[in-house]
Amino acid sequence: MEFPMNPSPKAHGIPPLTHLKTAGTVWFGLLALISKPDFIAVVAFCAIGLLAALNVILRFPDFGAVIEQYNQF
Repeated sequence: MEFPMNPSPKAHGIPPLTHLKTAGTVWFGLLALISKPDFIAVVAFCAIGLLAALNVILRFPDFGAVIEQYNQF
């Protein structure tokens, strides 16, 4: 028994995805992901934590030495 080489009837009328259509779909999917309020809240929270850590690191550059002195006792 031979099977026909034609695609299934459900596939008729559906154009194949080209590179440009796929790239546009990925781009719009990325924009949809970025514009979600939950994602924006997580990014803002991480940015605040990073800035606070940098502030502490730059404000107390010898903090590691202080901890080392306390560990000697």
